[in-house]
Amino acid sequence: MYILGLTTLGDSAAAIIKDGQMVAAAEEERFSRRKHHSGFPYKAIEFCLKEAGITLAEVEHVGHYWKPWILRHKAMQAAKAAFISPAMFKARADRGVAQVSDSYLGMFKHPKRLREHFGESNFKFHYLEHHQTHAASAFFVSPFESAAILTWDGTGEDTTTLFCKGKGNKLEVLKRIKLPHSLGQFYSAVTNFIGFDMFAGDEWKVMGLAAYGKPKHYDFFREKVLTTNGSGDFRFNIKVLDHHLAKHYQFPDAIVKELGPGRKPGEELTEHHWDIACSAQKALEDTAIYLVKKLYEMTGEEDLCLAGGVAFNSVMNGRIFHETPFKRFFVQPAAGDAGCSLGAAYYVWNQKLGRPRDFVMRHAYWGPGFSNEECRAALDAAGLGYETLPDEELLPRLAKMLSEGAIIGWFNGRMELGPRALGARSFLADPRRADMREILNHKVKLREWFRPLAPSMHEEHGTEVFGVEHHDPFMITVIEVAEEYKSKIPAVVHVDGTARPQMVSRETNPRYWNLINEFKKLTGIPMLLNTSFNVQEPIVCTPENAINTFRNANFDALVLENNLVVRQQ
Repeated sequence: MYILGLTTLGDSAAAIIKDGQMVAAAEEERFSRRKHHSGFPYKAIEFCLKEAGITLAEVEHVGHYWKPWILRHKAMQAAKAAFISPAMFKARADRGVAQVSDSYLGMFKHPKRLREHFGESNFKFHYLEHHQTHAASAFFVSPFESAAILTWDGTGEDTTTLFCKGKGNKLEVLKRIKLPHSLGQFYSAVTNFIGFDMFAGDEWKVMGLAAYGKPKHYDFFREKVLTTNGSGDFRFNIKVLDHHLAKHYQFPDAIVKELGPGRKPGEELTEHHWDIACSAQKALEDTAIYLVKKLYEMTGEEDLCLAGGVAFNSVMNGRIFHETPFKRFFVQPAAGDAGCSLGAAYYVWNQKLGRPRDFVMRHAYWGPGFSNEECRAALDAAGLGYETLPDEELLPRLAKMLSEGAIIGWFNGRMELGPRALGARSFLADPRRADMREILNHKVKLREWFRPLAPSMHEEHGTEVFGVEHHDPFMITVIEVAEEYKSKIPAVVHVDGTARPQMVSRETNPRYWNLINEFKKLTGIPMLLNTSFNVQEPIVCTPENAINTFRNANFDALVLENNLVVRQQ
């Protein structure tokens, strides 16, 4: 049985499973080349069907990550805003009308869109609750027989936070927190206050900047903006900081009085902004820790699954790892809305159809892959000279180039699912070079100086590098680097002494593991610096995308499977 899962607003994506086994999944942005693509994921669906070797006629069920008719609560919130301020009411009402007309009502046409574009089919279409597909995306592909589950984001239909318990093939909803109380909307509003763009996913920037500041405004955020009580709830005070106004870089007088005016995009970043980022990040972390501990009390489970956009906050995840009673936790690589596509498919398979679980998501490589022949055809069409080498020659050569300071675009196997490059579509460099972060951020990636870079490392060396046992194949947690290692790998150690590692398994990505091993033979360091293979665009998907980035960016060599292009100086 084939089941197709869909995400159709921001971060549109598709996933397909066969008899409970993952076959393929990908975000639409990788094909359209538009970041955070919003709209029906035609290309992602086309890829999934092609990878499965089927037509739409063979799909029996389609799961969709949203129930578009759940609008009442949002309408009530917009109406309540009228009592706070006319500007807030207008921002919320305008946004709501646009979403209903352009997005939510359009969801009812999705079955027709599928049949018109991909041919007739007798599939059953399931509209599913957003946060339950988040929960399914985490638990049903986790290694746990039972677990506590927490999902958190900006909002689903009207829910922002969902407490669940999973056992076998069933999810049990324990508690909900609804709008306007949203950790995701809080963090997005802060993102725009600091002058970044919440629509571009700039929350990453706030998290990176926070390490440079001091929590001077923490008390303000925890007492006036983001508060908790003894019953496992939190409150987001929109009178002080409103998400909808922040979209337009407009802010209530209460926050301006405390923090000054919001930074306009492009204005200078000062220590004041670092301190705001630090304070907001700590407020988020402490609220999250509080909620996770409450969930532990509610469930008594030893294992934890997280999903939703807030679960991408890897600094927060590191604290959850260290400071809560849970012994293990799992966050799949597409924890945001794109991952709801696989969550929708598994919710139908496990929860609705009652089928047993027999799949664990051990890697993120579910996107398109390309053969050496396809790569060579792309290189020939581009007129680029290249060498084709077997791994036993290529990998040692690449390791030597990296040890001598080269930056390499690495295109290997099937593309990753989710926003993190995990050794399939990566820029690689030497983590020992203290200047490498500046070179990559400034000269290659063309992004802010404060953005950290991450290590990909042998999973066998986790305890050696971090001083604690740690397993994270998806680069989803930030943890403290062991003191003796900080000076050895300065390019991947953030200003606060932490790193966000990807633990590379010899089993799930042997070729990438072998490349790291060749570097280790030369340097004694069991890791490489790894950042996403893109320059202000979605991560590359095809050989043609990689070639285009090579032509337009400043890095030294391009590897398309076994084909090596070295830039001529």
